[in-house]
Parts: sequence; structure tokens; C-alpha cells
Amino acid sequence: MRPAEPGGPRRRSDGIGDVVAWTAGVAALLVLLGSFVLGFGVQGALAEQAAAQERARTAVSAVVEQDVPVIPEAGSKALAPVRWTGPDGVERTGTAAVVAPQAAGDRVRVWVGADHRPVAAPLTGFEVGVVAGTAAATVFVVGELLVLFLGRLAFAGVARVRAAEWEREWEDVEPRWTKG
Repeated sequence: MRPAEPGGPRRRSDGIGDVVAWTAGVAALLVLLGSFVLGFGVQGALAEQAAAQERARTAVSAVVEQDVPVIPEAGSKALAPVRWTGPDGVERTGTAAVVAPQAAGDRVRVWVGADHRPVAAPLTGFEVGVVAGTAAATVFVVGELLVLFLGRLAFAGVARVRAAEWEREWEDVEPRWTKG
């Protein structure tokens, strides 16, 4: 038998368990840190993209050419023919996504690109935040689940090592206990 150590006897499996626990804890913190870094990186990239879209697109006031019916989902958009005067003063027509319902003659805001065709509105700050937050949350959840799975797997291995140690120690102690 080994001499008693401070805090009681320690087996090899105790040290392995400590390493596994520390490794899992550090991995969980790295996943948390990584998800924040990724979220801020996505936010920065999308903010730059939104700014570029804002510079490349122009908002114009357009007139809806025909009625746009009610769509079951509030705030949904539908394609509708519209007419607008571009920044260059030329009147144009095209099809744009407008919030339904709209009546013919209603004024709507339409974004046009450099080619004077209707395009999607630039990303909003809210959209940028939602995408960045979703990316960070997804990486966090998937990463933490992976750490949890691998940690459980590692602790199952530690339990097997610990059981083998107990078995060996019992082989040494059992004869003394059963002689009685």
C-alpha cells in the first residue's frame, strides 16, 4: 500500500480524472470565447457589407401600379409592378417587393441599384445583429455539445481505468479479508 497523501490516497485514475476535468473546462471556455470572436467577426463583416449595399443602392419613392392583395402573414412582401423616377430624373417601371396589402396608386419605398433596377433593401443593423448572434449562438451550442460529448466519453474511460485499479487492489486485499 502506498503511504497516505495529504487529502487521502490518490490513484493514477484520480490524476487522469483531474486532467480530463480541467481539459473539458478549458475547452468549454475556449468554445465560449470562440463563439464571441466569431459573432463579432460576422457582425463586422456584415456591417461592412451593409454599408457597401447602402452606398451602391438608392431609395426612391415609387407608385404601385396595381392592387396588391392581403397576404395571410402580416408584413409579408409580394412582387408588384411599380413606377418611379430615378435619381437621374428618368421615369422607370419594374417589379419590386412591397409590403402587402397595397392599393394601386399607393406610394412605397423601393431600392434601386446602379443599373436602375429594383433590388433588395440594404441589410439593417437589426438584421446584421440577428445573423451575427445566430452564428455565435450556433457555434456556442454545437461546440459545447461536442465538449460535453467528448468529456462524457473521456470520463467513461476514466471510470474504466478506476474500475481496473480497484479490481487490482481488491486482489491484494481480498485474501486478508476472507481468511477470517
